[in-house]
Amino acid sequence: MTKNASSERKQAASSIDFGGRIVIVGCGSIGQTVLPLLHRHVPHTGDGLVVLSADEQGRKVAENCGASFAHTHLTPSNLRAILTRYVRSGDLLLNLSVDVGSMDLIRFCASQGALYVDSSIEPWPGVFDNAMLDMVERTNFVARERVRDLAVELGPDAPTAVVAHGANPGLVSHFVKRALLDLDRELRDGSARPTKPEEWAQLACDLGVTCIQISERDTQVSSRPKRHGEFINTWSIDGFVDELMQPSELSFGTAERHTPKHAREHRAGSGTLYLERPGGATFARSWVPSLGGFQGMLVTHDEVFSIADYLSLRDGDRFVYRPSVMFVYHPCDDAMLSALELEGRGWKMQPTRRRLGPDIVSGMDELGVLLAGHSRNAYWYGSQLSIEDARRCVSLGNATSLQVAAGVIAGMIWAIRHPRRGVVEPDELDFEECLEIASPYLGRMTSEFSDWTPLEGRGELFPEELDVERPWQLQNIRSRQWPG
Repeated sequence: MTKNASSERKQAASSIDFGGRIVIVGCGSIGQTVLPLLHRHVPHTGDGLVVLSADEQGRKVAENCGASFAHTHLTPSNLRAILTRYVRSGDLLLNLSVDVGSMDLIRFCASQGALYVDSSIEPWPGVFDNAMLDMVERTNFVARERVRDLAVELGPDAPTAVVAHGANPGLVSHFVKRALLDLDRELRDGSARPTKPEEWAQLACDLGVTCIQISERDTQVSSRPKRHGEFINTWSIDGFVDELMQPSELSFGTAERHTPKHAREHRAGSGTLYLERPGGATFARSWVPSLGGFQGMLVTHDEVFSIADYLSLRDGDRFVYRPSVMFVYHPCDDAMLSALELEGRGWKMQPTRRRLGPDIVSGMDELGVLLAGHSRNAYWYGSQLSIEDARRCVSLGNATSLQVAAGVIAGMIWAIRHPRRGVVEPDELDFEECLEIASPYLGRMTSEFSDWTPLEGRGELFPEELDVERPWQLQNIRSRQWPG
């Protein structure tokens, strides 16, 4: 079977009839990538496809894909009045916006009997970038905790609301499960068949995984280099700047021996930390198959909490096992330069901005999970999606937006197939089902062991700062720019 025939077979298997309307909030980089894919998976939307956007940038794409487009600015005061015109019982609301509060959208959908899916948990404006708020109030941990409280309030049989199901957060939770089963085959007898969180946690513990990095290196290059005073990115610039300005966050595992200075625990016994510095100014080391070791930013993401919580074992209030989980991200080089310039400007946004698309001439987004600390040192599993392969799927997209769109489509189909599961995170979904839906859009799925450790090339420079006996300690992973 050819690669194209195999992809067509997988897409056919992942299509589903849906009698409701699909209402999309936001039509930026991800919305414009999702829209051309929808007819392959939900083929009978007809006039039941609506896009609500606060600006005009996605109108042409939406209308070319058969959607009704409404230029609509949602606020806390008008949200219910506007959405009632479009969202009915049995519909699905897909939130791909920035600065439209996920909590209010989930509550509205539950009251209407509608399904809900998003790619990230969003607050209303004035939270993530608001220096007047206490630092902890600007963290993803607090936003996620509020959604988890809402899940309890609504109950487990409420209309399904799949939160934070893009690429990361989202698909990377499924990558972790696939990688754990791969390790079980390589390091043991491959007999593990975990189905419950505690069984997955026990497997990770038995395999000796002490650290999990979500490891992403974007090498996409534009024909037009970045100019001074210009912010460039391959996906939402507003969303990326929020991440850069939020405090850096991670989950702190039971194998760690050194708590970093300038770190605060979110809640006693939570196993999660935030640092008193922005993610865009906090650096750490990771590894990808194509380039080897690299330095990236330690920015906050929901998956650093959800993966660690899912893989934790407790004895009462005490963790028996918990992996350290963190996201190490090196965006495309022009985006990294943009982030460094933003910090140099005192976090005052550049006067011009540009999202890369048709001007990308080469490169890929390499997104995976690095499971480390076990007897084979480190194992990477994930997606290597080139710009060429991305454009074969969606002509106007890029590798970054397509990886996110793949997770969104998988989350939508799962929600339609399982309409009464309440509020759920990626880790609670069937990982094999989601990967089957997403994989045709992820390019080359790669798995590779590595002997690299974050100590490589550093021992002679800063020996007093390192724990050479435990290579995957957080103090070795962090870069020297991170104090303490």
